[in-house]
Amino acid sequence: MARLADVVTQTFRSISPDALSERLFRDPLARWWQTYQQKLEESGYDGAVQGAFFIASFSAMGRIAKCDGRVKSVEIELATQVMDHLKLNQEQKQLAIRLFNEGKNDDFALETLLWRFKRKCGHRVSVVQVFIEIQLKMAYADASLNEKEMKIIKRMCKRLDVSESIYTRIERRVRAEKKVANQPVANAPKKNFSLADAYEMLGLNRWANQNQIKQSYRRMMSKFHPDKLLAKGASEVEVIEAHDIIHDIKHAYEMLVKARRMR
Repeated sequence: MARLADVVTQTFRSISPDALSERLFRDPLARWWQTYQQKLEESGYDGAVQGAFFIASFSAMGRIAKCDGRVKSVEIELATQVMDHLKLNQEQKQLAIRLFNEGKNDDFALETLLWRFKRKCGHRVSVVQVFIEIQLKMAYADASLNEKEMKIIKRMCKRLDVSESIYTRIERRVRAEKKVANQPVANAPKKNFSLADAYEMLGLNRWANQNQIKQSYRRMMSKFHPDKLLAKGASEVEVIEAHDIIHDIKHAYEMLVKARRMR
């Protein structure tokens, strides 16, 4: 009887390298993605980057909307607003709805979707950040960002190389815009600052001395003081963001004072 090792070796030798790669590393969304890309092009939605953004955004929105059990009317309304903002025609809207519904499936290959999106758009930092902003708007559509939604969006950020500081900045903007629009929004989720985060918040490195920490704290508090921003003509959104930033600056400074035993 042939040994198992010999059988396995013979089997692998009978498969060409290209065929082996195809079998081992097949992209489960390849044909699916290609089909939507083609339909988008036929509808007049041209461009590889634009198509990738369209496919990733609407299917990921479906995943975010469904992750907590059911899709709410406010989440459907938000998806419709995104369609209107992108000025989609009727055919493109139907494709967006199909993508949204497919993204709702529990077995949807989100990791592969993010991988493909990064391959197509990873070099377009602004495109990636708008993608994350849309997902956060979907998560906040019902006023609060729950644990399941946050977990998925943080996973998206990790896969797309979006730093924690950029994520925080985008989240602040989304929350501020909802407040300006008089839409309900829950309190900001508590942030678990590390010392590294505290130094970064104050624009310092860990070798900064006590005087540098104090000076940076005063400078940052002055820079983001809401009254000063209003005097400079800042928008209402920017002023609301500043309140959250001031809170984080104080928290970061208090952490460093305690860690350094400063007076």
